[in-house]
Amino acid sequence: MPGKRDYMPKKDSEFFGFQMVLVTKVQAKKADWGIPDAAVEVLANHRAIYEPLYYKVQELNLRTRADVIAHRHERKVYERAIRAFVNAHIRFNDRMTDADRMSVGVPPPDRKPSPKPKIDDVPAVGLKPLGGGWIEVTCLRETDRDRPSMHPDADVIEYQYVMLPVRSPAPKDPDECPKSGVSRKAHFIIKAGMVNTGKQFYGFFRWANLVDPNNSGSWTNVILVIIA
Repeated sequence: MPGKRDYMPKKDSEFFGFQMVLVTKVQAKKADWGIPDAAVEVLANHRAIYEPLYYKVQELNLRTRADVIAHRHERKVYERAIRAFVNAHIRFNDRMTDADRMSVGVPPPDRKPSPKPKIDDVPAVGLKPLGGGWIEVTCLRETDRDRPSMHPDADVIEYQYVMLPVRSPAPKDPDECPKSGVSRKAHFIIKAGMVNTGKQFYGFFRWANLVDPNNSGSWTNVILVIIA
């Protein structure tokens, strides 16, 4: 069924070809498809880190154990970035056809009506810096008291965010945030990275329906915290 098959290749050689086609085509068609430059740049930066590591581990007689570990780690990081990008900018992009989606290796979404109703709740989100560039995220429903739980009609928590120097103007809406992600749990960690310690994290969050985004909840107001 369309949209059910996982598009992410398992074999390293297939993943390498998949990401190369995806990033190359998105860079060429971003204006036609209405994809922000900043979001495309995130993928391009991951590609620039990943591909040299992939080539290095192909040298069976020269690679080290550290090379293999570095490649595995970056592939996992890159996969998460690709999934977040696809959910935010490809899967339900009105300016892309199903043929466009398939051309970058992403199957068309399942357009059957969602059995889940429109979400009319906005999560109450708490952010706590943990040190090391990690941010603890807690999302509460209106019916929760102090224990986080997922909304029954949501597939994930979706978030858009940006990290800027302290006292920078806050983004007005999620479209001004180039970074994105999803979590299937109401209590999770965002790894902002040590390089961003001391910066201001600005984020928008919502309960999201992945099958029918029109049934997703409204975004929170911007929520911020200093990354420690």
